[in-house]
Amino acid sequence: MKNKIAVLLLAVSAFVAPLAAKADLIWYEGFNYPNGVLTNVAPAGLWTNFSGTADMIVSNHVLQVASTGGGLNRAGDEARFLGAAFTNAPQVLYASMTVICTNLPNGPGTYFSSFYNTSSGFSGRIQAFTNLATSPNTWRIGATGNGAATNALNGGLGVDLGLNVAYQVVARLDPVNLQACTIWINPISESDPSYSSSDSLGFATSTAINAFAFRQASTAATAAGVNSAFFYVTNVALATTFDEALTNVQPTNAVAPVFGTQPAGTTNFVNIPITLFGVVSGQGQMNITYQWYKGGLAFSNPNGNSPVLPFSSPQTTDSGSYTLVATTPYGLSTTSAPANVLISAQPVPPTITSGPASQSLYVGQNVTFSVMVSSPGNVSYQWKSNSVNIDGATSSSYTIANLQTNFAANYSVGVTNDVVANGVVSSNAVLTVSPAQSVSIGFLRSLVDPNTFLPTASPTQPFAITGVVTTFTNITSGNTASYWLQDSTGGINVFITGGSTFRPMQGDILNVTGVLSSFTSGLELDIDTNGLTQTSYTDTGVTTNLPTPKIIPLTITNNLALVNSTYAGSLVTIQNVSFGTNGGTTISATANQNVTVTNGAGQSFTVAFFDLDLDTAGQTLPSGNVPSITGILYGLSPTYSLAVTKFSDINTSATVNVTPIPLAFTSSGTNIVVSWGDPTFTLQSSTNATAGYTNMTGATSPYTNAIGTNSLFFRLIH
Repeated sequence: MKNKIAVLLLAVSAFVAPLAAKADLIWYEGFNYPNGVLTNVAPAGLWTNFSGTADMIVSNHVLQVASTGGGLNRAGDEARFLGAAFTNAPQVLYASMTVICTNLPNGPGTYFSSFYNTSSGFSGRIQAFTNLATSPNTWRIGATGNGAATNALNGGLGVDLGLNVAYQVVARLDPVNLQACTIWINPISESDPSYSSSDSLGFATSTAINAFAFRQASTAATAAGVNSAFFYVTNVALATTFDEALTNVQPTNAVAPVFGTQPAGTTNFVNIPITLFGVVSGQGQMNITYQWYKGGLAFSNPNGNSPVLPFSSPQTTDSGSYTLVATTPYGLSTTSAPANVLISAQPVPPTITSGPASQSLYVGQNVTFSVMVSSPGNVSYQWKSNSVNIDGATSSSYTIANLQTNFAANYSVGVTNDVVANGVVSSNAVLTVSPAQSVSIGFLRSLVDPNTFLPTASPTQPFAITGVVTTFTNITSGNTASYWLQDSTGGINVFITGGSTFRPMQGDILNVTGVLSSFTSGLELDIDTNGLTQTSYTDTGVTTNLPTPKIIPLTITNNLALVNSTYAGSLVTIQNVSFGTNGGTTISATANQNVTVTNGAGQSFTVAFFDLDLDTAGQTLPSGNVPSITGILYGLSPTYSLAVTKFSDINTSATVNVTPIPLAFTSSGTNIVVSWGDPTFTLQSSTNATAGYTNMTGATSPYTNAIGTNSLFFRLIH
């Protein structure tokens, strides 16, 4: 739906933009910018952030105006200046825009747009609210002068507006004559029915408006932050006359109205009230005429000229097919789809139209079962587990939090109404609850695509591992924690959302449960005990020695499959390297830093430092030869680096303790066979035990070489 809305608004914008040429037009805004934050993608200084962070978004040439709170948490408010020629003194101003509401505001709502003075504040506020709407899932629009809340005494235009429907909103600020803000919906002319605010314009009587603004306010969201108000806006025009503001944003040719909400049929019993309604958008919105028809014949509406048709005490004779015809002042009409009404004299039990669905989840997750019912009268529900009533589970949905394996059962719901003695029971929904699979880190590293090395496991399946913390410090900011764990089979990053206070020590043994994911740091186990309730983390309180680092050559990334399965995420060591010209420089304390090291063979590798690591930040990189550097093999294929989280892991001493890799020799006829255990080592040979060694090109273990007349000496190097 959002894409369709964006296309519709863009089409309107493209149609009307060429009309913006008259002298009384102040400016026209079609938001024809790249997608992104408005103050970033618009020309510099055109739109100004006046409150909160600058996060009002332009997408597909449409401005997104959202309430603060809920899932979006936007707070940026933006304004565009009128220009010096229009701010010398208070004057009558007009604003027009195309508006689509996709998520309802709360009852009292608040303003989402207004005329504005950057020194004195808001005046002439365009309000959205739901308190006075008479039809379900509809909203209303109004205006206030200097800030009075919309309410029954100041309620705006008396018409219900639909969701996902484009409306033309025109507002007039008159500080000179009426001392009021006036608003229209889809007007044809300034004489169309309108609504004028009853509260004072305040500063606008003596201070000129110098901008027009859009606002994202927390007071428009529901108490739970759900279904927060959300608007799409485009085709904004500011002018000094009604006609110029309107024609710059609205086609001047007559078009038929459209239904935003079609009348819906219903089944009910005699004397139980029902209401049919439709929501229509069209030119001359407040002057649209409505006529209901039953079976093709005109039907009298007790509400008069209204899209709402009530039946206070329906009878069987009211059964039939109803349509609604809406006609604009231009004489163009549209007819709704039929709404079939059945009024029955006989009691009818409820019908389950959509029953609860079986689900397979994991320990710690939440589950919700729901049912949809078609039924006359008042409906009641009773959820059951293995056919036994569940206390308090008496709504159309049933939620179980923090699932455990003993919650696995058959769940059903009994549905009754107040017109029959007995109801119906749904079919069983089977709930399966599985514990997290306990695995090794090596097993997790096998759950990747062989080409991209990205995870192939389900993003909801939890895995439990035990490992030792190999990094010295947390390397992420905010309400998160990031550490590397290692067991005897491999290493992996664990990223904990909500772990701002979780600070295990290097060597601590952790039990963690998470879902497999990846980031630029490499393969990771994602843990979020709020968003991913099947995940958890525990410090066992046991501390142990760190695993012995694996010595790697600088050319290790020549074999990415080996890197991913054996070395990535683990403690590794590179030997006999130099920081080169970076020797003697200070490690940054304000930004992550990558430094290249090289060895005597001219091979290079990247060493990474993190600005959040207080043990390395501000330290000085050594000059000259560095016998060894130890850290995590950090990154995601094909880019890897050595991440140092403890400065003492840069070993500048002359002696490096290296575990020898043994060579094994056997003979095969006139050949000698050389074998060694670590495939990352390169075999070299020489006829001199102390000098002149050369690489055995292509030699892999076991390597066969013909025995010559000269003695051969072999060694392994990185």
